[in-house]
Amino acid sequence: MSRFVLLLLAAVALPAAAQDARRRQTLDELLRVLRPSRTPADGRINASDKTWEEWIRRSGELPPDFDRMPSNPWLPDPLMTERGPVRTPAEWEKHRPELRRQIEHWMFGRFPPKPDNLRAVETSRRREGPTTVREVRLEFGPGRRATLRIELVIPDGPGPKPVFLTNHARNRPWIYTAVRRGYIACVYHATDPRYGNGDDSDAWIEVYPQYDFSVLARWAWAASRAVDYLVTLPEVDASKIGLTGHSRNGKQALLAAAFDDRIAAVIPSSGNSGEVDPWRFTTEPFANESIELLAGVQSHWFHPRMRFFAGREHKLPVDQNTLLALVAPRGLMLYSGYAESAGNPVGFEQAYRDALRVYRLHGRERNVWLHLRDGEHETTASDVENFIDFFDAIFGRRARPKTETWIHGYTFEDWRRLSGERIDPAAFPARGTALQGGRAAWRKQIEWALGTEPAGTPAWPAQRLPLEAGTAEGWLAGLFARPAADAATRARVAKEGMEWMPIPFGDGLQGNLFLPADRKSGKLPVIVYLHPYSYQNGWSVSQPWTSTGTDYRLDQRPSFPSLTRRGFAVLAFDQIGFGSRVRDARLFYERYPQWSLMGRMVADTRAALDSLALHERIDAGRIFLLGYSLGGKVALLEAALDERVRGIAVVAGFDPLRLDTPDRGVEGIRHYSHLHGLMPRLGFFTGREARLPFDFDAALALMAPRRVLIVAPTLDRYARSEDVKAEVEAVRAAAPGSAIDLESPEAINKFDRALQEKVFDWFTRF
Repeated sequence: MSRFVLLLLAAVALPAAAQDARRRQTLDELLRVLRPSRTPADGRINASDKTWEEWIRRSGELPPDFDRMPSNPWLPDPLMTERGPVRTPAEWEKHRPELRRQIEHWMFGRFPPKPDNLRAVETSRRREGPTTVREVRLEFGPGRRATLRIELVIPDGPGPKPVFLTNHARNRPWIYTAVRRGYIACVYHATDPRYGNGDDSDAWIEVYPQYDFSVLARWAWAASRAVDYLVTLPEVDASKIGLTGHSRNGKQALLAAAFDDRIAAVIPSSGNSGEVDPWRFTTEPFANESIELLAGVQSHWFHPRMRFFAGREHKLPVDQNTLLALVAPRGLMLYSGYAESAGNPVGFEQAYRDALRVYRLHGRERNVWLHLRDGEHETTASDVENFIDFFDAIFGRRARPKTETWIHGYTFEDWRRLSGERIDPAAFPARGTALQGGRAAWRKQIEWALGTEPAGTPAWPAQRLPLEAGTAEGWLAGLFARPAADAATRARVAKEGMEWMPIPFGDGLQGNLFLPADRKSGKLPVIVYLHPYSYQNGWSVSQPWTSTGTDYRLDQRPSFPSLTRRGFAVLAFDQIGFGSRVRDARLFYERYPQWSLMGRMVADTRAALDSLALHERIDAGRIFLLGYSLGGKVALLEAALDERVRGIAVVAGFDPLRLDTPDRGVEGIRHYSHLHGLMPRLGFFTGREARLPFDFDAALALMAPRRVLIVAPTLDRYARSEDVKAEVEAVRAAAPGSAIDLESPEAINKFDRALQEKVFDWFTRF
């Protein structure tokens, strides 16, 4: 019996009144903690509703009973059924329809069946150089009231020919390279009307009122209607149809290929969230386009049911890796920019690893490629050439080596091989939640977890003044539109009431120091901002020094002007493996096998404080750290080991590791050891968390009597707020003089403007 059916049966087993009351309580909670959705700018949710809230009121639909749904912080396994694992391609084919049903139900809405009355009407035929251009109108569905415009560009020469299929019209130059390389180009006009060519699928809302397929689903269904026509043409090699699309069109391309086996290869390009990047890797800690954002701003792209999972992504029975798996064993190239503002290379890599398992089941792992390119969102002519290279390889037209680009590339197994570490958890005593030992023991626990830091020399001895920047952040900083030493940028920052200057620190690194522009004398307190898991652009997504906050995507980045108006200087820099240093983690454990990425982050933060302490504008006695998510962990560990830090604010960044057992439904210690590679040594204690020789309680205790603000949202899926509270109480009991303020707002894991202002006000007390 399928997981979906079991969930429904389990829900029915509850008394109906109790079940509905619990679901209504969840809905009320969502309406309180999520930002209001918006009316889509281009397209409709359905014939009746303009916003998610309107759909809720009209449909009366309630969220699923999350308490009875399994919590899976990792990607859902497409090769696992309620009956057991899928072991053969034949078993996979039996399992695929159930995965499709779940994807339709939770993410995109129900598709109509393939029409049996499709008719093609040629509306135009002309010659353009050595090609023939045909414009066709497809008519199908009830009374043939549904229509779809198709445009074919057929190069001269013998056929049948492969097809380059896309919904990018000819004013967006994607098809020309394909035609030059011998492909028939086929454009179907079902896409965002903002591109200027209309969206024929919008009218299908009235033609198929009994089907609730979302706009992305309608575009994907349109691709299949184009295939219905293509396979009837003698010029077409029906076994060689390749589909691609970019951005939102990449989302629909992947969905179309997952649901239509006649599409022999697909390249989803830079669709990011809702395409290749799984929802579990698009939450606010990843500074990304989350379910809350996309289902709120682009509320017509997905079924409204998706928004129920905002902040509860770990409850989704399926994810984007499931769509990738449904393409197997046909051709699939994951294609995106690792530094795209809406991307996440770690999410891409995890999705690729998972899809690769399904391809290996079929013995076709060479049919799935990973291509993470340089650059931001836009494509170039060379990208389209890469697309054709991939199609040529899959279609057997020309041999090409498989592309497999790794940016992060970490695995726990590789680290074990490189480090040679072997740790027996049984050699460590089981510990309860009570904090044991004293300051020397607590410090030793942290140092064990961080690994052995190689000997180095201070970069800025006190006699070497003034500080001089002999390095830079590199070309990626320009891609992120960071401040630079040009008049235009300085003027822009000045409009926000700030002054900017680069500050060198550590092993040839550069930070960005923002100062109040109207204060020229006296030393300033400084807040070091430590960013979350924003692999793609570190501290500076979408110009985070702006203070408008009109875009959802800016909300989790602190408003630096708001801090400088309070009289603080602000320092921001990229941690290793993030932003301008995104490629630096790839070989880290080959170079430093006994150290750790978290150890390097702590060392770099310490080095930044070294430079700040020497800066003529900074009060070395008033240095504070502010960290969100990953940054909160770095802040806590650095401050525990560095008495110069006067106080810290940790926002959704503290999780008690010994309590993070698998039954809690959180990532637990595997987050540090297996996923992000932050502290690999912890991985030996998976399933034996009680024996961990390190936990964050040691760092909290070492902060006494300095000030600490812990923000633990009640709906944080990464750390249970009641467990955080228990850990804090244990520290207060074990470390007299602890000055810990614990706030538990009713919220999901995010750092929005309202919370920022509260945290900023907390800093002004000291």
